[in-house]
Amino acid sequence: MSRLRLALGFAGVLLPGVAAAHSPIKGLDNFYAGLLHPVFVPAHLLPILVLGILFGQRGPRSIQPAIIAFLVATLVGLAVTALAPGYDVQLPLLIGAAATGALVALDRDLPLSLFALLAVGLGLLIGLDSAQPELSGRARMAALLGTGIAVYLLLLYAMVFADWFGRRNWQRIGLRVLGSWAAASALLVMSLSLVA
Repeated sequence: MSRLRLALGFAGVLLPGVAAAHSPIKGLDNFYAGLLHPVFVPAHLLPILVLGILFGQRGPRSIQPAIIAFLVATLVGLAVTALAPGYDVQLPLLIGAAATGALVALDRDLPLSLFALLAVGLGLLIGLDSAQPELSGRARMAALLGTGIAVYLLLLYAMVFADWFGRRNWQRIGLRVLGSWAAASALLVMSLSLVA
């Protein structure tokens, strides 16, 4: 009888509960839930960090128009999400993260327009995918404001990290390794999501 209880207890632990990837975090104010949202969604965190590493690797001053393009595109995506939530763009986000990771790993000088185009695409997708459908009105606006601030800070921290650690040749190799890991991680998550 005790083995049966143990087996049932173990099976009960394995049963999934409610799965809501974009729901607010219980117990937190909507702004703070939005602030933590990009950290808890890997399809957002990975592209933001790897794009920040790419920008820092190229030098934030030389790539400033692409940085501004990313932030403006993110704000546009968040504004569209505030009016009409419900976009699921995680697959294109992961494709963008893989491409950005590959660019970090290659460490080649490319035209600024390519970086700006990549930044606009990722920023727009992150903004569009940041909806929390359970929220409405002021609560949704507070969450989206928090998300926008978090995206900016995550990008900034990744840029500073890459700029600081990209000064010596061996450190630049480390950044390239991070880029290849990001690309591999994005491809792995993408393949798992396609199989499931």
